[in-house]
Amino acid sequence: MKNTLYYTKAAKAWEEALPVGNGRLGAMVFGNLKNERIALNEDTLWSGYPKDLNNKDAGNHLEEIREAVFAGDHRRAKDIANKDMHGHWSEAYLPFGDLIINYKNAKGHGYSRTLDISRGISVTENSKVRQTVFASYPAQLIVVNIHSEQGVSFDLTFTSKLHHRCYTKKDNLVISGNAPEICMPPYYNIGKVLDYGEGAMTFCGVAKVLGTAVFEKDSISVTNQKDTTILISLATSFVDYNKMPTADPEARAYSYLENPKPYPQLLEEHKADFAALFDRVDVDFGSDRSDVPTNKRLKQFQKGADDNNLVALLFQYGRYLTISCSRPGSRCMTLQGIFNQHLRAPWSSSYTVNINTEMNYWPTDITNLSECFAPFVEQTKNMAQNGKVTARDHYRCGGSCAHHNSDIWGASYPAGDPRGQTDSESYAFWHSTLPWMLAQVYEHYRYTGDQALIEDIKPYFGMVLDFYNDFLVEKDGVLVTCPNISPENTYIDHNGSACLTYLPTMDIGILQEFFADCRELGFDTPAMPDIPIGSDGRINEWVKEYGEKEKEHRHVSHLYCVYPSAIPQSDEVKKAAEKSLLARGFGGTGWSLGWKVCLWARLGNAENAMRLIKNQLYPIGTGKIPFHRGGGSYPNLFDAHPPFQIDGNFGVTAGIAELLKNKAIPSSWTGYAKGIKLYGGKTLNIEFDNGKITKWMEE
Repeated sequence: MKNTLYYTKAAKAWEEALPVGNGRLGAMVFGNLKNERIALNEDTLWSGYPKDLNNKDAGNHLEEIREAVFAGDHRRAKDIANKDMHGHWSEAYLPFGDLIINYKNAKGHGYSRTLDISRGISVTENSKVRQTVFASYPAQLIVVNIHSEQGVSFDLTFTSKLHHRCYTKKDNLVISGNAPEICMPPYYNIGKVLDYGEGAMTFCGVAKVLGTAVFEKDSISVTNQKDTTILISLATSFVDYNKMPTADPEARAYSYLENPKPYPQLLEEHKADFAALFDRVDVDFGSDRSDVPTNKRLKQFQKGADDNNLVALLFQYGRYLTISCSRPGSRCMTLQGIFNQHLRAPWSSSYTVNINTEMNYWPTDITNLSECFAPFVEQTKNMAQNGKVTARDHYRCGGSCAHHNSDIWGASYPAGDPRGQTDSESYAFWHSTLPWMLAQVYEHYRYTGDQALIEDIKPYFGMVLDFYNDFLVEKDGVLVTCPNISPENTYIDHNGSACLTYLPTMDIGILQEFFADCRELGFDTPAMPDIPIGSDGRINEWVKEYGEKEKEHRHVSHLYCVYPSAIPQSDEVKKAAEKSLLARGFGGTGWSLGWKVCLWARLGNAENAMRLIKNQLYPIGTGKIPFHRGGGSYPNLFDAHPPFQIDGNFGVTAGIAELLKNKAIPSSWTGYAKGIKLYGGKTLNIEFDNGKITKWMEE
């Protein structure tokens, strides 16, 4: 199979541009050989700085809200949560800026732009010029090479949506600036929503030209040159999650440019590094149409074109994005990986940890990229450290807890309206993040057998277990969590609609797994009840058989017990999960489709999984599309929530790997998969013909 995205026109919208990244640095390449835009990101460029935004009075209201929840007094519970126990918005991941290449004489015929996802290289070319872009992990630079046999002229400039200035220094083009101290999410427009203030992050970018150039005040000009290489170095003042950002970004940026290697060596080192990860897995599902532009393949696939290798390309694209967005030493992937163009991005492009951040890392081990998991571990530890204050202030408990949203500073409080004057209980008051994240770390251990990691992370298991030993309260002879929610969903009973409840089924699934991991580590744990099955044969989402306000809700939180949980479930629970999934339907936002692919794969139903994969490949336009239920894929194969969220890419990749692992092959697939990773570090090589397995080998 050809692992290439291919287009015959330049990108007009960001969702058409092609991503390259090395974990720390990201770039979106538009491929315009007249006025090129390369949109830049650096993974530590966030708003704010370490702040204790925990509500110091919240814990005084714990017993009061529990009484209201147990009594079914929804209005009172909601008022207490919103007005007395509220938190504050987390910080925002920010765009660094753009490198603009203004070509003077690059017009030619035979235009194409491609992204080789097996090597992480974007190429834009016509008969006159060839532009190559990649983000090198060994060099920690974004590299742009411009080649023209006839010679080509162009100007280089920087720009940014942040406060900045541009200038030339030491034969380099420099952009420096600062991030805002406060950057509220785009749906909150009360008071100061964007304030630069004092003490926030500073940043610096340097573009160095290898070749002959003329340096103006704030630009670089190259005239009729056959071969030019531009090295782009980006850095910020970030120090650590719990320290003020006081490093020198200019010194950092220049440090990566010391003794630069020639372009051929940079290219070969990058290709070798990228291939060492990507080439571990090879797949082919048959029916290849790689000669058709990718945006057209999407449209034709929906009309019935025989193109199973578009599914294979989507699978490998998820692996490509993992390599590009998460490497040892980088930050944890955000809601958009490392790619964000918005100053106030959707959901602040932060860490939504009631599903999305976890989903980002679902395919990492099973698709043989275990090294890329390291940033998730660090984010988990940072949040657990901060969560000790949250557990004390918000619940008067020992140990540690964290809520549904976080940031580079490890936020653990319930993110929401800082005034406590709007409804946020449907999302903010979910405190089951840390047991889920730690269970995912333990799942990583099952693949790698990394004993040093488990010894390092063991104290955090004890810390979170301490919280539950304090927090769990008895109700009708059973230890329950209270209050909590089933993320972002609403139920109906005789007192009306509500979100807050006690012991939602997701809590049972998460704590079953977390407590089992704790016991393997030598801790004593409380007991959790079984997964509840309702009178209609479905898994109950809540502690009682409440009515459903939105029957096809995008979250399928109550099915955590099936996927991603590693706890084996009974046939009865699996059957109930199937009924629950059918009731949720085959639509949904992009990431929701990905989760459902994983669930059907875990349940061994290849055809239902394939139906959802086809829906995930539904082409979405690049205009301003508001949130709605129907997700799909943008022309550059980015997941469309919409808007863009990268988690759907990772969800569907994990689901396809799960199909292969579970011997559940769609009947239309003929081909092979090599290198799928199993527990203990083994790998799976499998061949199949029209969905029937013809070869199975574990090595």
